[in-house]
Amino acid sequence: MERYEILKDIGSGNFGVAKLVKDKLTNELYAVKYIERGKKIDEHVQKEIMNHRSLRHPNIIRFKEVFLTPTHLAIVMEYAAGGELFERICNAGRFSEDEARFFFQQLISGVNYCHSMSSVLHSQPKSTVGTPAYIAPEVLLRKEYDGKLADVWSCGVTLYVMLVGAYPFEDPEDPRNFRKTLTRILSVQYSIPYYVRVSKECKLLLSQIFVADPSKRITIEEIKKHPWFLKDLPIEYMEGEDASLQMKEENEPTQSIDEVLAIIQEAKKPGEGPKSCDLLVKGISSSIDLDDDTDDEIETSGEFVCAL
Repeated sequence: MERYEILKDIGSGNFGVAKLVKDKLTNELYAVKYIERGKKIDEHVQKEIMNHRSLRHPNIIRFKEVFLTPTHLAIVMEYAAGGELFERICNAGRFSEDEARFFFQQLISGVNYCHSMSSVLHSQPKSTVGTPAYIAPEVLLRKEYDGKLADVWSCGVTLYVMLVGAYPFEDPEDPRNFRKTLTRILSVQYSIPYYVRVSKECKLLLSQIFVADPSKRITIEEIKKHPWFLKDLPIEYMEGEDASLQMKEENEPTQSIDEVLAIIQEAKKPGEGPKSCDLLVKGISSSIDLDDDTDDEIETSGEFVCAL
């Protein structure tokens, strides 16, 4: 019997497609990301999956399991029924400052947790990956950089987008001009429109985030102590309360590290048959124990995704 029933498409990208599915044994909803088997399953994908598996935090979409179809590697994760933050912003135009702070507090909590789980402080120069509007100057310059400080910049872009409803470094007269966007990022050229009412404390925080020299940029720990951030901060996000946010031991992923790695290794072999994602879920690989208890489940990242 097929384990998951595909309900609808919920997204697509360079990685492949994402679909909303229902677990036929429990009726729970999950999101499944499908990546074509073969050369697309590289070390970057493996690292992303293994990192995702290790994250257990309320503001990070939870990993559940991986399985194989004849043509794709499927990554099962928690379905964030609240929708994408970007979609909410588009529908609202922009958020009030209080609403933006509410989501920013969750974002910083999740990013801070990810940083606490990482032993890698610096990233080597490599090809630029990600939406250009969110990328920090030092990443664009292909220098060795501190990934944590680059994340601070990206969080600042998210805050600005929530407040203004537009990207901070795009030219309002020519928003699709990629070169102009890069130039404005490198020169930290941004402004808050006159019609958007933002407090002095919030403007100060943005100015401390949007600093070209990462060594002079505010850190996550400093953001957590910033007066604007602390306003109406839920108790679970307060200093010293982070441990209470981590999931309990019994909520560990149902698949062991060895099981996940074995499935990823098998996925590196080219698949067989049609590659249409309509044919993807024809049952779970026999290597996965269907009797294991299912649990909800991480984006970000590679991708970082807030659970709303």
